[in-house]
Amino acid sequence: MSAVAALLSLALFVLFAGSAIQKFRFTPLTASTADHLEVSKNFLQRVAGVELLGALGLVAGLSAVTGAWAIVNEAAAGGLVLLAIGAIVFHRRAGDGFKAYLPALVAGLACAVELALRLNA
Repeated sequence: MSAVAALLSLALFVLFAGSAIQKFRFTPLTASTADHLEVSKNFLQRVAGVELLGALGLVAGLSAVTGAWAIVNEAAAGGLVLLAIGAIVFHRRAGDGFKAYLPALVAGLACAVELALRLNA
């Protein structure tokens, strides 16, 4: 695996694990976002679980080039791309502009790049 893919995996781990922790804690900012997007606390905490599992999957398969652990990394990256698409859909449904869903767009694209780098290695 390339060094770029490895660094990207680590950066994405930090990003998604941090996001998951914020959702699990259900901070006032998270509560405000949940209200704005018209989703429940339970829903956001399930999203946090998916984010955390995806982040752990990225790190679990970090050093694997082939085999089951490499597949875990690739599945995690693909799942996080889908999660980012879902976040964009929810923001658009709430009437948010580009600035509101830009973080999800960047995170999703970064996951797609990480996946492409791994698959082309």
